[in-house]
Amino acid sequence: MINLSLLSKCPSIKKPVEQTGHLNFCTDTRRYHHPSAFVAIPGAKVNPLDVISELLSAGCPLVFFQQDEINNEKVTSLKTRFPKTEFVPVSDSITFLQELSHQHIKEWKSKNPRNTIFAISGSNGKTTHKEMLSFILREVLPGKVIATEKNNNNHLGVPLTLLTVSEHTEIVVLELGSNHPGEIKVLCDIASPNAGLTTNIGATHLEFFGDEEKVFEEEGYLYHAVKEVTSGKGFYLINVDDKFLKNLAPTAGSITYGEAPSAMAHIKYVEDGAEIHFKGQNLLAVNQHITGRHNKLNLITCLFIATHFYPEHRHLFIEACKNFRPTKNRSEWIQFEDRSVYLDAYNANPSSMKAALQGFKESLLEQGFKLSEACIVLGDMNELGDSTPQYHVEVGQYVKELGFPNVYFVGRFSHHYLSGYPEGHPKATSADFKSEYRGQCLKKYPIHFIKGSRSLQLESLFDIT
Repeated sequence: MINLSLLSKCPSIKKPVEQTGHLNFCTDTRRYHHPSAFVAIPGAKVNPLDVISELLSAGCPLVFFQQDEINNEKVTSLKTRFPKTEFVPVSDSITFLQELSHQHIKEWKSKNPRNTIFAISGSNGKTTHKEMLSFILREVLPGKVIATEKNNNNHLGVPLTLLTVSEHTEIVVLELGSNHPGEIKVLCDIASPNAGLTTNIGATHLEFFGDEEKVFEEEGYLYHAVKEVTSGKGFYLINVDDKFLKNLAPTAGSITYGEAPSAMAHIKYVEDGAEIHFKGQNLLAVNQHITGRHNKLNLITCLFIATHFYPEHRHLFIEACKNFRPTKNRSEWIQFEDRSVYLDAYNANPSSMKAALQGFKESLLEQGFKLSEACIVLGDMNELGDSTPQYHVEVGQYVKELGFPNVYFVGRFSHHYLSGYPEGHPKATSADFKSEYRGQCLKKYPIHFIKGSRSLQLESLFDIT
């Protein structure tokens, strides 16, 4: 619950709030539980003030609304019908949530020096890190962990996550997303992270950033935020295998990690996982449900983070690693019509595509398959700006270098893939390809790799929604 005294510290509020005490906050009428405060966020099609009669009838004590001429008229009418509800105007509903969540987290951190906002930025693997780390922590610390839900990592999702933090919470695993310059700073200003990790820097959202150096400036801002919040003492992992991140200056609280000899926490890979050597001790993470070195790296990194904050639970965290399963449509193995399918239909960019292909090949050979027994389906990689053709050509060349003979390209950039791999088979859309894929490819090949950007909806090949 949120301490209502914090409302006085939110500049966007246009009149003093009479209510006192503590309340939960809600922004979705479908998820309202009485008693809670409701924040009306204007939608593109629906004004929430038009659909809150039910929750007002239930006795909602407090409603915040974005002040304008239309909303003022609606509230005047609602006040007449529901006189027990206090209506509070704000200049902007989302700004108000950002201000309130910031104040709430400041108060929460002040109550216990162990309370941690662990933020994750980076080009690839943010959500996987968030899912792995929160899973490991929750297995051992039920009720004490809050994490970003789904992909709610933006200017609205971050404050909504922070507002769910309670007196029982000890650690928040917070994913920070960005596709425009300056967005990570906005999220850091809201969350005040006191620990964190930037996973890597790659060719993502180049339509808005231009080049990888600008991506580094954006995603790497988290390092500077943690340094500022903690005066350099906050725990921060620096990936020294990344050509950009390795240039971040060490701080009192930072630890470098990677395969490079210079890494303070040195990583080695084993058959079903990876181990990390740090200060004379080895830490091993194994899991039979993940594929590729990139996911092994993600898992051992998350195990290392968990044991840093809770060394007393080291052995329990190690056991928890074995039970992690990838989330739906994201680097997951599924069985479909007696075929094994590696499905990642959530996102794709050049670096994640190459890592996944390499990991799939390793898994293929470990399982005793020949490359000729695999069907590879690659969808478009979006938001790459002027470099779009070049990156699709490079990935086409890469999949050819790996030696896969049965390759299909789906989407509007198929012809660019073909420039790198002329022997591939182009398909305009998932719908166009579905009949051939289900009728021929599934029957012919025993193992499959499917990856592309979200817009392709490649999961529809299997009638998965």
